[in-house]
Amino acid sequence: MLIKISSANCEKRKNEFRRKVVFFQQDIARSHVSAKTGWTLYSLEMDLMQHLPYNPDMATLDYYLFLHRQLHLDGTILPNDEVINEVDRFLDSCTPQLFAEEI
Repeated sequence: MLIKISSANCEKRKNEFRRKVVFFQQDIARSHVSAKTGWTLYSLEMDLMQHLPYNPDMATLDYYLFLHRQLHLDGTILPNDEVINEVDRFLDSCTPQLFAEEI
């Protein structure tokens, strides 16, 4: 199925501007997390987006910030009141290029 999707995507977009990376968002069904599926995605050069937790207060496009925020705060131990300030500083430091490349 993934191979059919990949070839159909290439055929459909062969005359259009194509993104260098194709993202595949998997859910948590066992067939989607199998090793065979993982290798197929790898061979088709698709980047894997893990299934994201649902949060009604957050837009889906905001989830990509989690990895960057995690890398920014990695190893940092903060008191509760300082966490909000640190996240605000992180968001202020994000460049428009980060948003353009990640979405």
